[in-house]
Amino acid sequence: MAPETNVVTMVPCEVCSEQPPKYRCPRCEVRYCSLTCFKQHKLNTCGEREKFVQEQRRKQQCEAAAATVQEEENAVSMEMWDDGMDEGDEEDRVPLDRLQKLRDSEELQDLLCNPHLQRMIREVDSSDDPEVTMQRAMQEPIFVEFADQCLRVVEPQPNGTEQG
Repeated sequence: MAPETNVVTMVPCEVCSEQPPKYRCPRCEVRYCSLTCFKQHKLNTCGEREKFVQEQRRKQQCEAAAATVQEEENAVSMEMWDDGMDEGDEEDRVPLDRLQKLRDSEELQDLLCNPHLQRMIREVDSSDDPEVTMQRAMQEPIFVEFADQCLRVVEPQPNGTEQG
């Protein structure tokens, strides 16, 4: 009877490619034959592979979070949203199609990358007195630029003329 052949021993060490592997890296499961190969692997490739795997996981988590946010945004019906406006304020209400243009505006997206503008918007949104907070925000050039861009998107002027 021939001795049993272990399939694993047929594959050479993944580090030195000389000896059959006896061990497996606990972090990335690379097979190696000795302490020397383990140290070489750990020093040269294991950390890089682990960083790559962690980066891929983080990317997947971000994509999943973004998809969840998008699903939540899509689930919110604009008709059911209580905007705090009275029925007599209909002329001030912005139609859904124009609100979607705000969402899609690259100029607004660029402006919204500014952390100072983000902070001001959060302050207005969470303020107990949003009118006063808005007046204070309108003293800041970046906020005025943001407000003007919003108006250009929702109330475009005919023939490309600027708003006064």
